[in-house]
Amino acid sequence: MKTLSGTLRRSSIQTICLFAAVLTISLSITGKYLINSSKHTMRNAMAFLKYEILEEVSSKSMEIFEGDLVNSLFRVENPSLEDLKITIKYKDHIYSETQDKKILNFAIEDKVTNIHMYDYLVLKNELKNRDGETFTVILVKNLGDEKKFFFDMIYIFLAGLIVTVAISSFAFNRLLKKVDKQLSLLEKLNSNITLENLEVIKPTNYFKEFDTIIDSYEEMLLRLDEQNKKQIEFVHNSSHELKTPLFIISGYIDMIKRWGKKDPEVFNEALISIEDETKNMNLLIEKLLFIAKESDIRSERKEIEFSEIILGCISGLKHQYPKADIIFNPEYTIIKSDEALIKLLVKNLLENAIKYGKDNPIVISLSNNEEENRAELTIEDQGIGMTPEELHHIYDRFFRANKSRSKEIAGHGLGMSIVKRIVNILKLDIRISSTPNIGTTIKLLFDL
Repeated sequence: MKTLSGTLRRSSIQTICLFAAVLTISLSITGKYLINSSKHTMRNAMAFLKYEILEEVSSKSMEIFEGDLVNSLFRVENPSLEDLKITIKYKDHIYSETQDKKILNFAIEDKVTNIHMYDYLVLKNELKNRDGETFTVILVKNLGDEKKFFFDMIYIFLAGLIVTVAISSFAFNRLLKKVDKQLSLLEKLNSNITLENLEVIKPTNYFKEFDTIIDSYEEMLLRLDEQNKKQIEFVHNSSHELKTPLFIISGYIDMIKRWGKKDPEVFNEALISIEDETKNMNLLIEKLLFIAKESDIRSERKEIEFSEIILGCISGLKHQYPKADIIFNPEYTIIKSDEALIKLLVKNLLENAIKYGKDNPIVISLSNNEEENRAELTIEDQGIGMTPEELHHIYDRFFRANKSRSKEIAGHGLGMSIVKRIVNILKLDIRISSTPNIGTTIKLLFDL
């Protein structure tokens, strides 16, 4: 696994290598420019001499080979010849300004030749005047100044590279120490965090990014703390809800042991109560399991007839709540959703309406909104209703509205929590309005 210090070190080395590569390329381009510029100067000078010899020089002007005349004839008109050494051969006559005559032996016709690793450049041409006489002209360019300039550039670039490496190394080591210190503080901060102590003491930071990390870390701890408290509360409430029917069953078993064998009525009463509590426990366990496996639930969307599902739920609840008065006029409606989850959703909503409806009629309506391409399900009861504060907690696990009457109403306070999870899974729109002692209205919007 890569480390931060190693990554920073590699990045620093890569930056230095890139800088060195740029310097090398720059030096290469500079050297090439100097050489090409010198070659161009020599070719231009040779073209000038070719014209001058053709127009001005004849066999009668042998005095051309005197140095003063060369300067007055050529260099006055073309100052670029000042940096060149001229050698002119005519028959047995030679005029040469080059001290090292061996250089002339390297001259090649009409080609600029490099001598001694660019110490000199040599260019040779055979030129004729108007009388057809041939003059051999050799130009020699001393690259001493250019090489000195080039090597000065190298020294400057190397010095710059060394300074850059030194400054980069110093800056890198300083940065790495600060980063290591910040990471050590974060590690220390993390080691001091426990479930009992979630307080984050912010250390002094050099970098804003570390403050952002610590702020995010603190927010995460607060979320985990809240979830942990909810989980603990969930376990406690679950234990309490399970202990109650177990305590009742245990009590009836003791009653059977004491009087049930002799008194058939006591025996039957105990069996019926045990059966009811067993069903109650099964229902509670099913709800707890649904909540526990929520993240693993995968919905399957398919076309289903909504009214048929609602009628099925009403029929099933009639057996459990025979006194329930549910009014529903079916309307043929096709929706695309998960049938099993829709059944569980409608069942929990209707069960809540029955429990808190005070035996008043429950009105269910289903309508299609073709403009918005949606179906709307409304469930309205005329029960005990809820205050705004109670409505705010309606989806909390084990929450019971109107606690003063909750003991009279059977249930575990998990129905609406399950409803909320199904709504989230199916991505539905739910709207709830309620008024104490008047009733509650729930609207669900489904995509067609």
